Amino acid sequence: MVTTTTLLIDAFSMLGFMAGEPGPTSLASCYPDQTTRGIQGSNAMRRRHLLLGLTLPPASPALGQDLPRSIRLVVPFAAGASSDTLARLISARLAELLGAGIVVDNRAGAGGLIAAQTVARAAPDGSTLLWGGSTAIIHAVMGCDPGYDVLCDFTPIATIVEHPALLAVRIAAPWQDYRALFAAARGAPAGALRYGSGGVGTPAHMAAAAMLKAIGVEGTHVPYRGANQATLAAETGEVDFAFAISKIVMPRMLQGAVRVLLSTAARRIPALPEVPTLRQAVPDGPVIVSGSSLVGPAGMPPALVARIHRAVNRIVTDDAALREVLTREGGDITLSETPAAYAAEWPQEVARMRRLVEVSGARME
Repeated sequence: MVTTTTLLIDAFSMLGFMAGEPGPTSLASCYPDQTTRGIQGSNAMRRRHLLLGLTLPPASPALGQDLPRSIRLVVPFAAGASSDTLARLISARLAELLGAGIVVDNRAGAGGLIAAQTVARAAPDGSTLLWGGSTAIIHAVMGCDPGYDVLCDFTPIATIVEHPALLAVRIAAPWQDYRALFAAARGAPAGALRYGSGGVGTPAHMAAAAMLKAIGVEGTHVPYRGANQATLAAETGEVDFAFAISKIVMPRMLQGAVRVLLSTAARRIPALPEVPTLRQAVPDGPVIVSGSSLVGPAGMPPALVARIHRAVNRIVTDDAALREVLTREGGDITLSETPAAYAAEWPQEVARMRRLVEVSGARME
């Protein structure tokens, strides 16, 4: 369970789980940096899948395209959260296109770790999918053993949209831009600046930690149970600022409840052209986004993966109203051309998130 957050001067010390002996040769090719601490669970899962493969009769050529009648979409967020709302919107349209029932299963426990574990251990028949592969990646690079191998125990299927985090302050705050906030932070005693996020190890937490480290300020992290609560804390002045996903912050900004000083997008958001990015504000500022995607357990038939991928892309490309929903609150549509293209990005994202952990000093204990 997440209990504390530590900002480390030597960020490599929090990655001690990477310093052990390499795992078995059979795993090295798919995740060379994984250690024996993180391999036991994935070995067990692979043994189970192997036994299933040995005991079942050979599949017919058409079997790989068959969908189960019911699909469980595991969402690592609480019901009613912005990501949950989007997952339900996409899943309802996906169910119509695929002709299968899709049931949303909210597994928000342990910061979404339970959701990732559930899918990693599921049968690779398409009956269990994960919403948001970034959840699985974050837990794999945060210095704890997630119980799965992030590069070997999942099948990336399709990407949909990415949302950045936004730095929000209460509307009555004296800081009109990030420079004023930085100046106040540098002049405050160590730890006096309080900042909120939707939880320890979330992209928003890492964005704040990386920013403060870059400007040489020590702050006090106040983790909340989700971006809604973190944004409310900034709105009421319970914290000096909060980083939260744009889907949550932008409606509150439009209502005049908060002021936005920075975004973590790669470029300025078209809806907020006056708001600089974190990479513009601090040296080597990271790009941090929360991706909405579909991921399955390892070993899914390629034809089945391709069928789901095509359906997702068709839903987005054919529906202008849906695209407007995805982009109006800072979203950047990121449809992958093929499942293989998304899979090729997976190890790159793991490496990027690991570097972000190093830079931010965020960790779970």
